[in-house]
Amino acid sequence: MDRYRALLIGPTDGTWRITVPHAGEAVVTTPRLADFEARRLLGLSADHDVELIGPAGTPVYVFDILFTDVRDPALDVLASDPPAGCWLDPPALHCARPGLSRLAAIADLAAELRIGYGLEAGDLGFERLWEWAGPREWGERMVAHLLLMAVQRARWLGLPEEALTSFVHTAMP
Repeated sequence: MDRYRALLIGPTDGTWRITVPHAGEAVVTTPRLADFEARRLLGLSADHDVELIGPAGTPVYVFDILFTDVRDPALDVLASDPPAGCWLDPPALHCARPGLSRLAAIADLAAELRIGYGLEAGDLGFERLWEWAGPREWGERMVAHLLLMAVQRARWLGLPEEALTSFVHTAMP
């Protein structure tokens, strides 16, 4: 499979610049659109992967962490001094972070939020926020459900078991 790369630089005056070698440049207001714009410049469909590269030449991964308690005082600290590559727009912390892999970038941020801000990173925005209401049994079943999904999808992607266990050990206190 061909590997496509795009340089991601920003934010500058609220915008991000994407440069695709031999294809052109685009400007977006959020890095979440960077891979879409890179694929557009290359004339590729959505099923092609584009690796975003930061100014230092390392991969950059774009993701959001959601917080369910927007009244948590720790979010005020997070808003005034967010982790590198992130900005808070409650209820989400939007990030464009370097890492050895996407899992490593998310796990490292989860550990940084826990240790530096006293916040638990528990949601990437895929589930309904109210799903945890109810008895402990329901919560345990949901955790098992999410872990089984993670294991199955990691296997489909060819991720090694160590990537998952490393993620859990880094992200969990």
